[in-house]
Amino acid sequence: MQELGLLADQFGLNTFWNQSFPSRREPLLMMAGLANASVNIQLGTLPVSPYEIHPLRLADAMLTFNEMCAGRASVLIGGLGHSVMRVTALTPKRRVTAVADCVSILKGIRPDEPLNYEGECYSLLNYQPEWATDGPPRVYVGSTGPQMLAMACRLADGIMMSDVPLGKMAEVFASIDGGLAAAGRSRRDLLLNNFFAWHIKEDRAESMREARRELIWRGLLQAWHTAPFLGEEDAAFVESRKDAFLQAFLNRSDVIAGVSNSIVEALVENLTFAGGIDDIGRVIEHLNEFQNAGLNEVALKVHDDPANAIRLIGEHLVPALN
Repeated sequence: MQELGLLADQFGLNTFWNQSFPSRREPLLMMAGLANASVNIQLGTLPVSPYEIHPLRLADAMLTFNEMCAGRASVLIGGLGHSVMRVTALTPKRRVTAVADCVSILKGIRPDEPLNYEGECYSLLNYQPEWATDGPPRVYVGSTGPQMLAMACRLADGIMMSDVPLGKMAEVFASIDGGLAAAGRSRRDLLLNNFFAWHIKEDRAESMREARRELIWRGLLQAWHTAPFLGEEDAAFVESRKDAFLQAFLNRSDVIAGVSNSIVEALVENLTFAGGIDDIGRVIEHLNEFQNAGLNEVALKVHDDPANAIRLIGEHLVPALN
């Protein structure tokens, strides 16, 4: 983890995110050495939910980690991920309210006066970490839905969508702009991010195999994500075949049983960055279109051989975008 983070720092990447998933090592502890060794890069964890960790303990953890990395910590707050629901049997209720309470608590903490926040789902009274004098952690909200987006526009430092294709950007930004107007803010006041899969490799065939294998996680193949480029009928078909995509992932296979190559190729083309070195120019065009639509950040999810993925991003993507 430290080697990967330092490599990302060396190439001038903005943030190094570590995912918080069940049955994986605790993400902030994994980055403790990196917090001390790195210099400029933001260090973040995602996604974290108030349903799995009370905002009190989340505040303690994030402020401690933020101190360790001298004010470079970030966190993404979400309703509750499917992975956590699957292993805990938790059923989230009032997601927007619960996330709003959590974000309000994290954003309201100050070292020089106590926080007394009484929310509808979570409260925190007389909380004052006098030692937390570094700049506060950046707080993102994970969302694509209009109600969560409106809340994030009012309270958060940033929004991170997930796997949103270009064809849905206008719809999402209509919700964001409405939320910003109601909050008296502008797009300049918010970090606007889209989590997107990166599969680019020197070996194009290997890249495409990896991209096909991981497709089940691209917006969980919901029709909302795929209809803009597949059409309603094929989008509904893909959603009905999610088990085939899941089996491909579990079997580490690029064969999606019962789904045509043309549909799989369209999913890879529109929901991932995949291909060989020669395809990086197309990726840059895609990113510029994201920027024109309103994004000012993108989070690239790397997979097999993450060190090589970071090198390719640093050597090819960063100079072109700068």
